[in-house]
Amino acid sequence: MGYTKKNMDRRSKRKQLPQKGYTQLLQGSRLATARAVNADVHVKHLFEIARAIKNRTAGSAIEFLNNVLKIDSDRPDIRRKATAVPFTLGSGNLKRKRSGPSMVGHRRGKMGPGRYPVKASRIMIKLIESSMENARHQYEDIDPEEMVITHCAAHRGPIKRGWIPRARGRASPSNHYRVNLEIFLEDFSGTEDELEDDF
Repeated sequence: MGYTKKNMDRRSKRKQLPQKGYTQLLQGSRLATARAVNADVHVKHLFEIARAIKNRTAGSAIEFLNNVLKIDSDRPDIRRKATAVPFTLGSGNLKRKRSGPSMVGHRRGKMGPGRYPVKASRIMIKLIESSMENARHQYEDIDPEEMVITHCAAHRGPIKRGWIPRARGRASPSNHYRVNLEIFLEDFSGTEDELEDDF
C-alpha cells in the first residue's frame, strides 16, 4: 500500500509531501501574486525576512532589503549603514536568557539578535519585483510600489539529496534544503478613494 496523506503521521507528511500551490486563498479585490519554487537557501533566513517585510509596502520592503545587502560591500563606511533582519525564531530573545543554547546577551535597542542574510535577501527582492511586474500587467491604474504585502510565506520544499564519499567506502549526506516562497500584494488606494466619495 502506497503512502497517502490520510495514513501518514505528521512528521512523515512534512518530510515526504512538499507544499504545492498557494497556501492561502486568493482573496482580495486588487491582488497581485508571485511564487518561487525550489530556492536553494536556508528556510530560516527566508522565514525571518518574510516576517520582517509583511504589512510593509512593496517599495519600502525593497528599500529595507537593499539596506541589508549593504553588508556585502567592500567599503567599511557602507557596511556600517547596513540594516539587520531580526532573527526571533529559536533565539530565546523573548525569554532573555543569559546562558544555555539560546543565549541572548545584552544588546542596545529593542531588536535583539539580528543577521544579514544576503543570498536570501536577493531572492526575496526578485520575488517582490516579479509580483510588482504582475501587478503592472494586470492593472493599468496602479502604483505597485504602494501596494501592501498582505501575505508572505516561506515553506520547506523538496530536499535535494546528495552524498560526499569518505574513506573506507563510507559516505556522508550532503543535502540541499530548498524553499518554496509566495507573496501577495494588495492595493488599498481604491478603497480609500471610495470612502472619500461616500462622505
